[in-house]
Amino acid sequence: MRILVVSNGYPPRGSYGTEFYTQELVLGLARRGHDLAVLHPDRSGARPRYTLEEVREDGLAVHLLHNPGDPEKRFAASYRDEGVERVFDGLLARSAPDVVHFTYLLWGLSLRLPEVAARRGIASVATLTDYGLLCHRGQMFDWRLTNCHGPKPPEVCARCVRTAATHDHGPLALALRRAAAGVAAAAGGLGRVVVTADLVARQREVARLFTHLARAIAPTRHLGAVFRRAGFPAERLVELCYAFDESSYLARPPRPAGGPVRFAFLGQFAPHKGLATLLAAGRELARREPERPFELVLFGGAGGARHRHYWPALQEGLAAAHARVAPAFLPRDAAGVLAGFDALVAPSEWDENAPLAVLQARAAGLPVIASDVPGIAEIVAVPAQGRLVPPGDAMALAAALRAVLVGELCAPLAPGLALSLDVHLARVEAILAEARAARSGSA
Repeated sequence: MRILVVSNGYPPRGSYGTEFYTQELVLGLARRGHDLAVLHPDRSGARPRYTLEEVREDGLAVHLLHNPGDPEKRFAASYRDEGVERVFDGLLARSAPDVVHFTYLLWGLSLRLPEVAARRGIASVATLTDYGLLCHRGQMFDWRLTNCHGPKPPEVCARCVRTAATHDHGPLALALRRAAAGVAAAAGGLGRVVVTADLVARQREVARLFTHLARAIAPTRHLGAVFRRAGFPAERLVELCYAFDESSYLARPPRPAGGPVRFAFLGQFAPHKGLATLLAAGRELARREPERPFELVLFGGAGGARHRHYWPALQEGLAAAHARVAPAFLPRDAAGVLAGFDALVAPSEWDENAPLAVLQARAAGLPVIASDVPGIAEIVAVPAQGRLVPPGDAMALAAALRAVLVGELCAPLAPGLALSLDVHLARVEAILAEARAARSGSA
């Protein structure tokens, strides 16, 4: 099959979980004999908007659709972009893929891309990598920094989108922005803030998108259930967890004996990842076990303008939590990095969706200490592979960390993923073939 894969990024222009999985998917399907190409937005501003640039990477054509961010854009532009649709249509006309596989549809793309493909008789499949289609914030983690368990009615979501969160600004600016947003909303938005009608329009576009996806892949049962409740047809939704090449993890050397017990945190320094809870747990663990050396190593960094005051407020507490910051690394280097650790910590406070860091720890045979949220609980067997604690509970997290510190829970555990990459790729291959056949049958 000729397969065009569309994502929000592709290494080296993006190294989060979605981009890494996209690369594993693309290279894996290419090894199985398919003709692959990639399209993703380039947000750098290096070229004029809607310029399409082709580069060669991994022996494949990677199309960069230049579409830099615009702080003055209207809300609708966050999910619908006619310029992107025109460029995409032109690419389809020239390349004529048999099927398009989306691993993202927002942030520089457009929800109507599958509809554009359908008009040319081309089937579309989407892997649902987060809640972005149902939640503008992406994680159903609201302005109050709590899990809202949405999606909620449009009026609730509109208030969440327009209300600045606690760590977005300093106290005075925060109060002024919230007050101004409330006044503007009462006056119909004034073209400046999101109101209920904007969320109604967004939900209508998502429902329209659902009719043009031949199949959707949910990496966890929980995510699949949420999308079914939101209206995606159950008969076109497939549950299939992520996978990647495990060979470098299985070949890693054992951790050298001696030295402090080392816990790794991998991810954004943001509220939904639970970093404040982790540091509180580190301080509690130090209090409980003052004679046992340990360290928390935080890989990552603060992400963008949102929550800009969150990480600075936490930095004073690093030393007391036995924590230090290390630079983020590329996913392909994870096996070597994790070889120096005794456990992974994932204290997330949103539902998660089979996070890459947890899957990497499983591949490496590291214990996982994590929040008991659906997207993690589905991929960590307790007690064999780790411990799960209530999200936001620093005392329970400290107790779970202590199990590693005192030797109750030790690496190496049996390494490997529940689903091998070969099995995963065969399933994806079948899903794409079914989508293509279904589209041909309806033409």
